[in-house]
Amino acid sequence: MGYQLYHDESQVDGYWHGILLVPEETRSHLLELLREARRNTGYNHPVKLGKVRHTGKIYRCAVSWAIIGSAALASRFKSQPPRIWLGERDKRQWVYSSLSKVIGCKFILFRERDAHSEMAGHPDHASKVETTFRMGVKGGGHLLGSDSCPIAISRMHFDGHEHHGRHLDRDRIVGRLSGLREYFSIDQRHDLIEDGSSDHTHNDRQAYDDCQLLQLADVLVGSFRVALRPSSSARHLHRNVARPVRTLALEYQKGPARMANSRWKDAFCMSECYLEDGRWRFAVLSPLGDESRQRHLEL
Repeated sequence: MGYQLYHDESQVDGYWHGILLVPEETRSHLLELLREARRNTGYNHPVKLGKVRHTGKIYRCAVSWAIIGSAALASRFKSQPPRIWLGERDKRQWVYSSLSKVIGCKFILFRERDAHSEMAGHPDHASKVETTFRMGVKGGGHLLGSDSCPIAISRMHFDGHEHHGRHLDRDRIVGRLSGLREYFSIDQRHDLIEDGSSDHTHNDRQAYDDCQLLQLADVLVGSFRVALRPSSSARHLHRNVARPVRTLALEYQKGPARMANSRWKDAFCMSECYLEDGRWRFAVLSPLGDESRQRHLEL
């Protein structure tokens, strides 16, 4: 199946890569749900978790998007489809509906524990981001794909190049990937990477629809970070937005056997890396308070 990739990051307590894979077949349906949430909440500005500071329109829109995004990761419905909230209220009561069809997005959460501070020998910040992104996308693609459910990435969208200090280099990302399994592939097109702004009001913006999916990636990676590593400074409103994502994280920590029977089978993965004695180590991320289960992840 063909996917477009949307990447955003969080730089609180490590460097978190949030990699959202959106199936091209169901992309338009996901976008319509996000648009409906905007209409119902009356919020038309960029949706960023960090901007949620009060229980107003942006808060309701972010809550709705986190619920939609979590439901969109379901790989099957089993007994019933996931419930979603599109920002509708009746006499101040939230009106829920159900996802009408499987959207089948995938999400790769990959944290570099030390925020790249231990990575020596790299010419700039962007090269460190490119290196750990390669690790995350390869490991996640191998884990979430299969011979029966292949992943073919046709485009990669990153949230702006300014904070990287330069445009991301396609050759440093794709050209240095090796040993990919047959069911996981990335298009070699010269314009594979788009790294304009995710702010649809910005002059250097990407296409409007791509901006919306980059903003959804922001909500998801921020929600996963808050759910897994809540800090004393984390806003109460952010923890509320992250509730549906925390439900997924708690399900994930029950292990592969439990996930095999879940509606989110092969839908998302959570891991981290860090340098120790000059070697990369990998661990499965668990919610804070639960011991991370150390295991080698084949990249």
